Amino acid sequence: MLSKKDDKKDSKQLSYKKFTVDFTSPLENKLLTLESVLHYLQTNMKLNGLKGKLGKTIMISMDDLKKNKNVIVISVDSSIKFSKRYIRYLVKKYLKKEGIAKYLTLSATSPGAYAVKVIKKNEA
Repeated sequence: MLSKKDDKKDSKQLSYKKFTVDFTSPLENKLLTLESVLHYLQTNMKLNGLKGKLGKTIMISMDDLKKNKNVIVISVDSSIKFSKRYIRYLVKKYLKKEGIAKYLTLSATSPGAYAVKVIKKNEA
């Protein structure tokens, strides 16, 4: 029979966090490709001080939301303690590297999600 301490350990191991980044707007305007963003995140994300060695603890993938087929997101699933702010840092770093940071903005849409949107200039 398992004790309460063993139950708590098992529940901590099974818990995970899921973060999403919505790239629908820049993809519609053909400012970037989703594959290049996905590759950048996989190669530059650090785990225990090592770049690109994520193992089974962090999974990065492309998702089509079933409700809206036009919405395309990158999801980051983590089975360890992981910061949402780190994903924001890496996406902003990618946008600056590609030279499109001045045309796009990254904003939080919910506690577990970001959205990359095109900045619209006011026409006067």
